[in-house]
Amino acid sequence: MQNSATDGGQATAVAMDDDESRVWTCVKQQQPDLRHISLRKDSLYEEEEEPMSPQGAVFRHFYMDSYILVIIGLEKPIHVPSMKDTLQSTLINHKRFCSAAKRCKKGNQKWVRKDFDIDKHVIVPKLSVSSCQGPDFVENYTASLATAPPLDPSLPLWQIHVLNYKSAEAEASVVLKIHHCLGDCISLMSLFLDCTRKISQPESMPTIPVINRSRGRKLSLWNVSCILKATWGVIYSVWCTVVDLLQSLATFLWMKDSKILRGPPGVIHHPKALAHVTVDLKDIAIVQKSIDGTVNDVITGMLWAGFVRYFDRLHAKDGSSSKEASDLRLRVLVPVNIRPSPGLHTVEYMIENPQNARWGNEIGLWILPLRLQQQQQHEDNFLEYCRVARAKLKRKKASYVARFTAFLVRLLSRVFGGNTAMYPFYRTCLNTTLIFSNVPGPVEPVQFLDNPVTHIVTTVSGLPQGLVVHFQSYAGKAKLIAMAAEDVFPQPLQLCMDCAHALSLMKEQALALSASKSP
Repeated sequence: MQNSATDGGQATAVAMDDDESRVWTCVKQQQPDLRHISLRKDSLYEEEEEPMSPQGAVFRHFYMDSYILVIIGLEKPIHVPSMKDTLQSTLINHKRFCSAAKRCKKGNQKWVRKDFDIDKHVIVPKLSVSSCQGPDFVENYTASLATAPPLDPSLPLWQIHVLNYKSAEAEASVVLKIHHCLGDCISLMSLFLDCTRKISQPESMPTIPVINRSRGRKLSLWNVSCILKATWGVIYSVWCTVVDLLQSLATFLWMKDSKILRGPPGVIHHPKALAHVTVDLKDIAIVQKSIDGTVNDVITGMLWAGFVRYFDRLHAKDGSSSKEASDLRLRVLVPVNIRPSPGLHTVEYMIENPQNARWGNEIGLWILPLRLQQQQQHEDNFLEYCRVARAKLKRKKASYVARFTAFLVRLLSRVFGGNTAMYPFYRTCLNTTLIFSNVPGPVEPVQFLDNPVTHIVTTVSGLPQGLVVHFQSYAGKAKLIAMAAEDVFPQPLQLCMDCAHALSLMKEQALALSASKSP
C-alpha cells in the first residue's frame, strides 16, 4: 500500500494543528442454506467497473482504513468444506463481495470485478492449545484483527475466520472481517438475515425488524392551529439544523474533547481490547415505558450513566477529585441511517429499491455531548439520564444535520476528490471521544449454515478514536460491546458492566415509580 497522502499528486490544502500533524506522521509510518438467497446476477454485473460511493471511499482512505468485525457464536462445530461450497455458490452473485477496490485520481475509487477464490477468504487459523483455553480468546483474537495489516487490495476486501474452539458462550465461532467500504452495518446485517433461517421453521427467513418512522398528521388549510404548529416546526427544524452545523464546524476547526479521552496520536494502531455484556431487552422496555421514550433514549441514558460510574471509579483509584472528572468534555459521534425507509430490509429489496433503501454506506452524523458534570443532578435518580437523553435526541431528530453531512461528503468528493471528502469526517472523529451505534438484529433465534446462532457481537476498527461502542440486539437479548485502545480506556469490560448496572438501577426505579402510580 502506498504511503502518499496525495493520492494522484493532488494534496488536500487544509491547515493542521500540532496534534493532528503528529497523527498523520504516525499513521504514515506505520447459513441455514445460503443457496436460498435470491440475487439476480444480471442486475449486479451491469459493468466491469463501477464508481465507489463517496461515503464508502471515506472508509478506505490511507489514514482511516476501517473494517467491520462481527463475531457469530454457533452451537455446533463448523464443517469448513461445506461452508466454502455454500459461500462459493452464493457470494459470487453479490458484486461487492467479488470486486476489488481500485484507487483513482484525487482519492476517488472504483469497484473492479475479480476472479473469486474462496480459499483466499476463508481463514482457518492454527492456534496453540494455550491460546484457546481462556474464556475471552475469541474476543482477543478479534481485537488482534483490529490492528492487523490491511487486507490485500487486489482481492475483494473481506475475510471469514473460522474458530472451531469452544468459548464461554459457543461451541464454535465465525469472525467476519469486512471492509467498511462494502457497506454499513445496516447493509451487512440485512445480508446476514438473508443468509439465515428460523430455527423453529428452517425453510423460513427470519422476521425483519420493523421500524416505523413517525409521520405528522395531515394538516388542514382551514385549521389555524395546525398551520401555526407546522410553521413553528419548520422554524424549530431550521434553528436546530443551524446550531448543529455550527457545532460540527467548530468541531472540525478547533473544538476538541478532553485530551485524555481522545487518545494519543496514532491511536488507530494501538493494541485493542474487546469486551461485551448481555442485557435483557425486556428491562429496556420497562424503562422505555416509564420515560415515554424510545429504545435509543434508554440506551443513550444507560451509556451516559455508565460513563459517569466508570470515570468516578477511575478517578477514585487515581486519587483525583470528582471535580476533575466533571470537567472532562465527552462527546459521542452517532452514525445515523439516512435511508428514506429505515431499519433492515432484504438484500433483494435494497437492490431493486435503491431510492428507498440503497445498499452501501448511507449514513450521516450527529454529535451528542454527554458532559459529566451534569451527573451530580442525576446521582440518585438514574431515570433522569434517560429523560435528558430523550430531550437531546428529540432535538437531534428535528435537525437535518445528518443529511447535510452526507451531502457534504458527496459534494466535496465530486468537486475536489475523495481526499478532501475524507478530511472533515477524519477531523470530526479525531476531535471527539467515541462512536456509538445501535445495530438491530434478528428478533428470534436463527441458524446460520444449519448451525444455531448463540450470539452476535459487532464492532468497528480503523477509526481515530480510543473507544467504539455498539449495541447489538438478537432474539430478545442485546450485547453492549466496547472496542477500546487499552492505554486510553483501560478495562472496557468494567465500562460495559457499569452500563449494565446502571440499566438495572433504572429498571428498579421504573418499577417503583409504576407501583407508586398504581391504585
